[in-house]
Amino acid sequence: MRKGLARVVSRVFDPVWEIPIAIFLAIMFAVKEGLRWRFLGLILFIDAVVPSIFFLTMLYHKQISNWDIDKRGQRLPLYIFTLVCHLGGLWLAHELGKSDLTAVLLVFYLVGIVFVGVTFLWKISIHAGVNAVLFTAINVFYGGRYWYLYLLLFLVMWARVEERHHTWRQVGVGAIVASVITYLGLKLIGL
Repeated sequence: MRKGLARVVSRVFDPVWEIPIAIFLAIMFAVKEGLRWRFLGLILFIDAVVPSIFFLTMLYHKQISNWDIDKRGQRLPLYIFTLVCHLGGLWLAHELGKSDLTAVLLVFYLVGIVFVGVTFLWKISIHAGVNAVLFTAINVFYGGRYWYLYLLLFLVMWARVEERHHTWRQVGVGAIVASVITYLGLKLIGL
């Protein structure tokens, strides 16, 4: 029963779905700047859809062993490719003159750089990190009204440990690092 619940939690709160959600949230924030939806769709495509296709292609060709990419070394090509794509989305937002969107995407990019850097040396939980980014950004954008989302973060952390994909240390560091960078970054840009 516990293993089944952990599996469901891991899939529902999966970075494959949540990275696009976090980017979409940043884009919704940028709509206030008057950005047209077709440009927002292009940014979402570059930042989220292309990396997802790359991930699925790697999985299909067995360049990664499983959906959870348990082997740290197999994570690096996907993470680096995702950073390159995210840089493209960041550049597009900048070129469109959308400073608020560029700033938020830059904060997300910084989190990504830190996680890639850590992954070169150690296995950190991307599930915990992405959920922490998403829940922290939501709370910064909406004045802390959704603090209870952090309870879901603890559920995700438990699920990753229960499934033996990570240790408590790996999920804890992932959640704390992502939360702190996201919070401080968004506050630094004036949100």
